[in-house]
Amino acid sequence: MRIVLSSLLIISLLGAESIDESMSGFDDTPITKPKSHSTSSSHPLGGNKNKSSSGDDIMAGFDDETPPPVSHSNSKSKNKKNILGDFTGKITEQIAYSYSDDAPHDNISSAKTSLLLDYEHKFDNGFKVKTNAKAYYDAIYDIRGKEKYSNDELDELKEEVELYDAYIEGNIADNIDIKLGRQVVVWGRSDTIRVTDVLNPLDNRRPGMVDIEDLRLPVAMAKLDYFIDNWRITPMAILEHRFSKNPPFGGAFNPSSRTLPSDKEYSDVTPALSIGAEFSGWDINFYASQLHDDTGYFDNVKIAHNKVDMFGSAINILKGSWLLKSELAHFDGLKYSTLPNQKFKRTDALLGVEYNGIADTLISYDIAMRNIHDYDQKLAKETLPKEERAYQHAFRVSSDFANATIKANYLISLFGSSGDQGGFQRAWVKYDISDGIYANIGLVDYMGGSNRFDTVANNDMVFTDITYSF
Repeated sequence: MRIVLSSLLIISLLGAESIDESMSGFDDTPITKPKSHSTSSSHPLGGNKNKSSSGDDIMAGFDDETPPPVSHSNSKSKNKKNILGDFTGKITEQIAYSYSDDAPHDNISSAKTSLLLDYEHKFDNGFKVKTNAKAYYDAIYDIRGKEKYSNDELDELKEEVELYDAYIEGNIADNIDIKLGRQVVVWGRSDTIRVTDVLNPLDNRRPGMVDIEDLRLPVAMAKLDYFIDNWRITPMAILEHRFSKNPPFGGAFNPSSRTLPSDKEYSDVTPALSIGAEFSGWDINFYASQLHDDTGYFDNVKIAHNKVDMFGSAINILKGSWLLKSELAHFDGLKYSTLPNQKFKRTDALLGVEYNGIADTLISYDIAMRNIHDYDQKLAKETLPKEERAYQHAFRVSSDFANATIKANYLISLFGSSGDQGGFQRAWVKYDISDGIYANIGLVDYMGGSNRFDTVANNDMVFTDITYSF
């Protein structure tokens, strides 16, 4: 059991991009006035991670790229055509080469083909329906021979087909929007470390390979946005409880000698609330939710996820070329073991800064601290949290070249107050070959420094992929 517990710790700490409570790296939408509000989820201060936004452009230089709006005609004949023609998608071929890992995960460790199909349609009444599905097949398992891999790894990583976003949204009044279905709701501002961003689990099965925006798993929710002046009030009902997908037993990132238990299933409906406002040069958000803790603990043959209360806030201040950001989250009711009446409180805090004063370049640094209140030393021996206070650092640089056809990126995420407890670094370059075709090439270096990261320190790899969008 000690080995299994250690394995779950490593998995949770390799949790992805953030990696949330693990290896980081791997919206509240800007509040707009009723006449120009959007139902899309995006960054505060006009920055947008996932969807297009109509927020004020006070964040020029910090905004992510957003797709142009889709034009829809009121013509009946054209609408009929659009209902069948609003499909888009992309095909990706990726090769990963692990140059220092052990067999069978050495050399070419992945040869994956991925397909994303997306359907989006806006009706005459302004409502929009969106759904997408992802599928992948990794040929390396057939090329090398399935007998070399564990059944758990084959089940999780060889092939998969899954429905992702599936929702309908629209305006039910001049200042009220509704969105119902599987969706991603991003709280907070950090692009790397998750503090208030707690509503969606992550796909952690291949940690460190991609950024967090590509790792969030949609959850079924009912969401209402009410706009009043500069404020937006967003009550939500969480209708589905999903938990992060972790590296499978026998895989390169799971050193456990036995299969991990499955998660308990929950069917209750839990509430969440976001209240935020955007002003000239700054924004503020307040959050509250009741949710099942994503990490969980062992309870007989399952991983149980105790229900916890979360309260948080985020504030962002823009000063010239500098964006200052902070997040705070408090959790009450955390359980790390089956010991009766042993529940804990934890407070997480983040401070960060972004600088875009250099042409076509963005530099950011975030630091987070997670503190367990009334820490019990038994936790260090029996369950997952090995220390009362944990620290995480994330530094990233991205820069555009050749008229933005080449984008170079670097990210390093380290743990410990002085960054000496392990982590990872990733460098990659994205090249737009032509319209709809782009390629990535990069390197991921996993670093030891503690027992939990030493076991994956040899998983370093280089990767390359090419994507065709249609």
